[in-house]
Amino acid sequence: MTHLLDVTADDIAKLNDADLRTVVARLCLAELGSQGLPLSGVTAGGHQDAADGGLDVRVDCATDLPEPDFVPRKLTGIPDPPPS
Repeated sequence: MTHLLDVTADDIAKLNDADLRTVVARLCLAELGSQGLPLSGVTAGGHQDAADGGLDVRVDCATDLPEPDFVPRKLTGIPDPPPS
């Protein structure tokens, strides 16, 4: 039996762009929070469907992350998915 919190690649592939951006932002928030860093360093905004090739989620911390993982650097940008 699969546990409720076991997420597979297939589960992620089924997300629409807006839901995927929410998941990515929450992962960034969770990482910063677990390391005692301000959550205000994470921003996710703009029109989700804008064809601007911009960033979906941005992390801007004043200091380096003590234990970088999902967020590799104090300044990290996660781009829009490429058009299909």
